[in-house]
Amino acid sequence: MNVGSVLGPVAKAERQQAILDLVRDRKVRTQEEIVAALHRRGLDATQATVSRDIRELGLARVHDPDGLRYVPGGGDADEPSPVSTRLRAVMREHVRSMEFVEHIGVVHTRPSSAPLVAAVIDTAHFEEVAGTVAGDDTVLVVVRSRPGARRLAGRLREAMTGGAARSLAGGPPSGQGGPR
Repeated sequence: MNVGSVLGPVAKAERQQAILDLVRDRKVRTQEEIVAALHRRGLDATQATVSRDIRELGLARVHDPDGLRYVPGGGDADEPSPVSTRLRAVMREHVRSMEFVEHIGVVHTRPSSAPLVAAVIDTAHFEEVAGTVAGDDTVLVVVRSRPGARRLAGRLREAMTGGAARSLAGGPPSGQGGPR
């Protein structure tokens, strides 16, 4: 058995937990700050590794009076999460139209905006989404099921029109159950 394969997942989990602890306990503004703090804790990490961890953990950068800082993606139940806030902003500003056919969504965006829209949809971690593919001004959203496509279409439309924040990143929209 390869020792690296045994230690790798443990080290990653420990590193990611340390990153979450850091952003919860203090204002962290840069990835370099995270790398330095991890080194002080005896955890080896590069900026590229921290960047991947930030993406996997769903951390968001938010403005505060002193500039940008990293925060966990979940947020308070009464406050919109940074992910849902970003999803709403991007959908409103960059999406021109959206159509779902069976379990495939076609999202038309402003020119050169499709990669941004796809990344925000991916970052929201909708359970219905199997994946996205972005061109220049079109995003294909592959959804796991037809009922999931209906739920996702509703969530994305809420984001575009300013609907309920809580339903955007996570479970089914308020008042709707899961697949039947």
